[in-house]
Amino acid sequence: MKAAATLEEIYAPVESRLQAIPETILEILSTPNELAADVIRYFFSGKGKLLRPALTLLGAELKSTDEGLEPRLLKLASSYEIFHGATLIHDDIIDSAYLRRNIPTINVKWGPEVAVLVGDYLHDKAIAAIFENGNPSIVSTFLKTAGEVCDGEIHELKEKDNFVLSEAEYLAIIEKKTASLLACALESGAILGGANSAEIHALRRFGRDFGIAFQIVDDCLDFTGNEHEFGKTLGADCFAGVLTLPLIRLFEILEPAKKGELMQLFKSETPGKFQTLLDKVRDSGAIDYAMEKAKKYSAAARNDLDVFSDSPAKRSFERLVDYVLERNR
Repeated sequence: MKAAATLEEIYAPVESRLQAIPETILEILSTPNELAADVIRYFFSGKGKLLRPALTLLGAELKSTDEGLEPRLLKLASSYEIFHGATLIHDDIIDSAYLRRNIPTINVKWGPEVAVLVGDYLHDKAIAAIFENGNPSIVSTFLKTAGEVCDGEIHELKEKDNFVLSEAEYLAIIEKKTASLLACALESGAILGGANSAEIHALRRFGRDFGIAFQIVDDCLDFTGNEHEFGKTLGADCFAGVLTLPLIRLFEILEPAKKGELMQLFKSETPGKFQTLLDKVRDSGAIDYAMEKAKKYSAAARNDLDVFSDSPAKRSFERLVDYVLERNR
């Protein structure tokens, strides 16, 4: 079997631009406030996947290699990583997570008060930078997406400890919470790169399908990943009362008596709770079931690319579909 491509290989068509993203992020977030500056440098010192900036750059690369776009494109791509960072900081507070990108979370290191305010700062600076891009279509797309992301987060909070949460509702939550921003990054890059309407819509669909697959795999890794490789707290959703697809599937197939026992375990503070849940999820086949769903959405994402002719950027998107199913972080 051919080894899955690494992110470095997938990002190759936009590598030179992507290398400028960390510095552009710090330029956008520059502040004379020493505490804020320290927290920002610390947070972005953890090596993320830079997936959203890469998608923005690849979306533009599909249709244009115009070097004159570079300043606007770099700022736009960086803005999506900043906005994503704001959501991660706030998520870690909600989930009481202690690890993010293999370093202690901001709420652990500085406390929730600082984490909330720095997250707000990132959110506001991202919005300002996107407005400065000056393209009304991109601004409109982002504002709609920002609302969807927040709505998805609120919906997830509302459904905490809901042991009858349906698979359809879970998918609706992750489409808003995760997939919508990936789709927005792609769509914005395509708009800036001069793609036509059909191509823009195709990339939006790709982003949604790919994003749903990405989040399902992420939720599986929350049970099965290696914490060092995964780079964040394993079981964080479980401890926060969030039911993801593996647990939803487990609850669906259990007989009533066993389901009641699992509910009690899920709500308890029993030592070894996570390991017990992990064993039950693995033994039930729920992880395999969830991964099959991820494969279904990945296949749909690949089909979304049919509108594009062969190019290095298109091949990167195709390899990204394979990567998402085989990743361990």
